[in-house]
Amino acid sequence: METLTLIEYETVPIVQSRTTGQKAFSHKMAAALRHLEKRLPAKAVTWGHQSVKFAHFCGVIALGPVSIEILPKIYGKEQIPGICRQALVRMLVQARKLPRLKSGTASIALQRHTLLDVFILHFCDQLNNELMQGMIKRYVEKTQNLNVIRGRLKTELQFKYNLAHKERLFCQYDELNTDNIYNRIIKFTLRSMQALTTGYAASKKLNELLMRFNHIKDIPVDVRMFDALAFDRSIRRYEKILRQCRWVIEGLHPDVVSGSNSCLSILFDMNRLFEAYVAVQMRKIARSAGIKMREQGPQRHMVYRKDTDENLFVMKPDMVFLNKKNIPIAIADAKWKLLDETEKKMGVSQGDLYQMSAYAARYGVNRLALVYPLQSRLTRPVKFHLQGTASTITIFPIDITMVNELLMDYQTLFEG
Repeated sequence: METLTLIEYETVPIVQSRTTGQKAFSHKMAAALRHLEKRLPAKAVTWGHQSVKFAHFCGVIALGPVSIEILPKIYGKEQIPGICRQALVRMLVQARKLPRLKSGTASIALQRHTLLDVFILHFCDQLNNELMQGMIKRYVEKTQNLNVIRGRLKTELQFKYNLAHKERLFCQYDELNTDNIYNRIIKFTLRSMQALTTGYAASKKLNELLMRFNHIKDIPVDVRMFDALAFDRSIRRYEKILRQCRWVIEGLHPDVVSGSNSCLSILFDMNRLFEAYVAVQMRKIARSAGIKMREQGPQRHMVYRKDTDENLFVMKPDMVFLNKKNIPIAIADAKWKLLDETEKKMGVSQGDLYQMSAYAARYGVNRLALVYPLQSRLTRPVKFHLQGTASTITIFPIDITMVNELLMDYQTLFEG
């Protein structure tokens, strides 16, 4: 399978005749994408005149024989896909969208593998780690003619089949078995990945794992099956594995591309991913300062309607920091946007400032922050002072390409 690497917001031409490796869509690829579009997040794709552009959704779209990887736009690094890919995977791991590998994400060569293969290798490593502790076993009810009694005797079947064979007993019993719905779903996912993988390393690992599932029955799997799964203590360790299986199966669209190739889409909203990533980092900083942090709360309402006795317009800041008395002392929101510190307004949205001003008034805090990804034109914190108040809004950049998990000093958000 060929891989086409794009950066979010990159415009790609649609051509009549596309050659392998060309950064373009053929008319057949464009038709498949249009068919798939209704199943993608709203506004993930924008169509121009003989062109297509992907918005702030990064991940993988496999259109038949071509896999499209959409990587985050990291300013100054657009020409180095490996760094953009590495940053996206780190964000997914930090934001707990991908489980952390015991050997660390660095064990997967993010510079060499495509994003789809990174997801597959990550899944294979996770699955292999769990299989080392044992495959999922569940009790399966069996009814069988035996020479010794096991479980309970099925009287009606005994009289029906064994009247002439007194030495045999028709029994019903429970047997611990690996051929169950959980392992069948995992096997189906491995087979689906095998049809989509682009590289030798991922294909090799999938084949090795499929050999271990050779005795498991092949069945078609759909998303509804996941809703019926129960996770008791004996199989809870497989919950993350099955969550990733659901990602793949939800993203499979076999009816989009004709022939033997299926279509797959696994996309992440960079606004939400960045928000979750920043929250993890800010929680570490708050904890080191002896401060508690809450996400999307505590919620408060902006207005009260007296005639109906109703609170309206709920407010849910991304991150609220509270002191030991649970009193809010600072608020931060994360924004996946492009800014320019050399411009007087920096490109900060007026709506975002109104929102932060409303937080300051309603929550009674003076310290507020808007957190953006570090960019070529946003390299340092900048303070805005809200006129007529004692409140300040600090524009904080955060470097998502950092290999370590330490950030620049944000302690000032909690001081004063």
